[in-house]
Amino acid sequence: MKRTPLKRKTPLKAYTPLKSKTRIKMVSKKQAAKNAVWREITYARKELIIKKYGILICEYCGKSMYSHELINLPFDGHHIDGNRNNNTPENCAILYRTCHSYVTDHNVKVSQIDLENVIKTT
Repeated sequence: MKRTPLKRKTPLKAYTPLKSKTRIKMVSKKQAAKNAVWREITYARKELIIKKYGILICEYCGKSMYSHELINLPFDGHHIDGNRNNNTPENCAILYRTCHSYVTDHNVKVSQIDLENVIKTT
């Protein structure tokens, strides 16, 4: 028995556009409130470090940045225990963005260190 070629009613399209990537991911009001609390905690921690030492340093590697660039710093707040719902000042450590990526990727334990030792070594 001879087979006939399969014929489609609609031709295959060479290019089909993907869904729009410009959509902004919406954040719920509850998550927005948590983000605002965490932002305030990290800002307060940065100000505490700057007030005490005059510079902002990473609590993991000890790299420093001067205080006049406080707004646009490449520093992030890190949840020490890994629980993103635990937004307390005791659970916040300020890390350089590269250090923050390393710590989260490799599950390194970080704590709020005594900053006197870090400044003496840098």
